[in-house]
Parts: sequence; structure tokens; C-alpha cells
Amino acid sequence: MKRVILCLTSFLLATALAVSVDKLNSRANSPSWAGSNIYFLIGLSNSQQDEWINNIASDGAKVVRLWVNGQTAGSCQKGSTIVRTIDNLESSIGVYNDAVLDAVDSVLVKLAAKNIKAIISPHDAANQFMSGSSDPYWNQYGSGYFYEQQAAFDDYDARLSHVLNYEGKTSGKVWKNWSEAIMAFDLQNEPMATKISECQTDAGAKWVCGRAQHMRSVLGATNPIKISSGGIGGDISKGCNFMPAAVSCAELDMIAIHRYAGTLAANPGEWSGAAAGYVSNAQGKLVYIEEWGVGQYQGVADVAVEYPAQANDLNKSGLPWLYWQIVPTESCNYDPKNDGGDSFSIFMGSGVDVASAMKDAAQSTGLQDWTGIVY
Repeated sequence: MKRVILCLTSFLLATALAVSVDKLNSRANSPSWAGSNIYFLIGLSNSQQDEWINNIASDGAKVVRLWVNGQTAGSCQKGSTIVRTIDNLESSIGVYNDAVLDAVDSVLVKLAAKNIKAIISPHDAANQFMSGSSDPYWNQYGSGYFYEQQAAFDDYDARLSHVLNYEGKTSGKVWKNWSEAIMAFDLQNEPMATKISECQTDAGAKWVCGRAQHMRSVLGATNPIKISSGGIGGDISKGCNFMPAAVSCAELDMIAIHRYAGTLAANPGEWSGAAAGYVSNAQGKLVYIEEWGVGQYQGVADVAVEYPAQANDLNKSGLPWLYWQIVPTESCNYDPKNDGGDSFSIFMGSGVDVASAMKDAAQSTGLQDWTGIVY
């Protein structure tokens, strides 16, 4: 009798667990989403900003990624003439010039009016941590000690606190309280990208979770604004996007993948075939493609063919994505086919069907649930 009761109890328990798992697996995820990076949007005129934002909204974008970075009037950025000079947030560590935050804030107001959320990179390692840079963190610590020394941690945490606590000149909103406009903050753009050994070993491990912990302490435990890794190490081929210190950090919410993967013809299913592995590697964190692009240098790929093909493969997988970059109609001389370092830009109005893939992302079931974050 005891054996019968034990067997019956075990059966009922197993059945209950199976039902629970089935309910979890069958839970409807939110739709996926898509959008674009644009690091120089704040440097454009108001009318240029309005035109770009109206067009990207019409294309179906749900998210746009912005930078806290200076701009130089008269420079040509990916075919767009920058019309305003905006100083960097810091020329000396701890001395803040909020002009760049004011410029980002003005753009956030415009994006929010179109129901587009932003991911904000508060500092750019990939383009500042290199020889000749005027970046104060680079000049003080270099690309090694910045990720290793407590003094550097403290200095950068102060910058992060300043950004999160900033009160918008246009919006009147304190950014850390503005989840209607801000989806997430990156730790940094491509941390450790210019010194890969920092993320390929444990050298930079404390920096990753320490900065996430600091940001969460400023945001608050229940704040819906997320903290993203920002593409640790740069391209995924460097082996750092899923750095153990990132995926094991409770305060880090999202793993940002940066991947420039070549043509789909050379690697069929390159996104859909990898998606399940990405989610598994993230160990319960949200995963999205923060940067990807079609390389056009010297005509290596036809962007009009390759962009929709890769975007459709991403949508099939349910992975959300941000293209690098959908840019305004050309106003100064630039051709991505001649850009050996960054040949991925797609001009608005160039004949590439940007909209269909972005709109399809929002009609595709997401691989994970983005309810309360994007939707």
C-alpha cells in the first residue's frame, strides 16, 4: 500500500511539474523589435533630426541607440554634415559639460513622441581608447588600468551617476526616471574592445559587474530601465560578448551582441542557426543584436539584397536587432563602398527596402519576452 501511494504521489508530482513546464514554454512572448544605431544624430540640425526620426518611425523602428559623445560642426559623418559643435561630457575627469546631455535629451523628446525608445551609451571605448585620443580616461588610465584599478572605477562611476541623474533641459525629466523614453543604458560602447586581453582573461571582470551594480544602485532595484553590456570586446568573434563576468552578474539585464557576419549566401541561417545558442549562453538574460551590418567595401556585398535577407533571418529567429547604421540622405560626399573601416551605412531613400524588415520584426514572435521594456 505504501508503495502504491508513493508511486501515485511521484506520478502526480511529475505530472504537475510537466504541466508547469508546458505552461512556461507555451507562454506567449512579446513581438520582436528592430531599429538603428546613429552616433551623430545629435549633431544634425533640428530639421534633419526631425526628418530622420519621422522616416525611421515610418520604417517601423521601435528602438534607436544614441551616444553621449561630442560633435564637430562642418565634419562629414557617413554622408551627413554636422551643423553644431558639441563638447564632450568631460575634458577633465569629473568636470562635466552638460551640453552633450542637453543635445541627447532634445532627441529623446522627439523619439518618445514617435513611441521609439532609446538605448544610451554613456561612453565610447571603441573610438576613444586609442592612441591620439583626447579622452580623459584614456589619458589617465589607458585601456588596461581603466578596467582594473579602483580609482578608475570610482571616476567612471561618478560619470555614470551624473548621466543617470541628469535632468533634461528640454524634457524636464530626470533620465533615471524616464522609462517611457529610455529602454536601457549600456555600460559603455564596446568595453575592452581596444585591449581584448581584458575580457579574454579575468583582468576586467570586476569592472563589468561592478559598473552594473553601481548603475542599478542609482536606478533603483525596481526601475524598469535596463542595464546592457554594450557589446563587450566589440565583434563577437573576439570571444567576449558572453564574458563570464557579464552573464553571471545579477545586476546586468541584457547581453548586447555585436556581430558583422559576412554574407548570408556564404553562411546560410547565420542568425537563426545561432539564436538558441545565444539565449543559452546568456543564462537567463535578455539577448539582442545591438550592432550588425552589411559590409559594402569595394562592392563585397549588394546591400539591397543582403540587408533584407539577413534581417529576415533575424526575424525568423525572433532575435531583436539594431542595424549599423541607417543614415540620412547624403548631404556631403561619402560612399560606404570606399570606407574600409566602416562600410555598413544605408542611406535613407537609396532604394534599399529598410521598412519591410523592420515592420516584420514587430510582427514576429520574439525569442524572449520584451513586455514592459519595449512593449
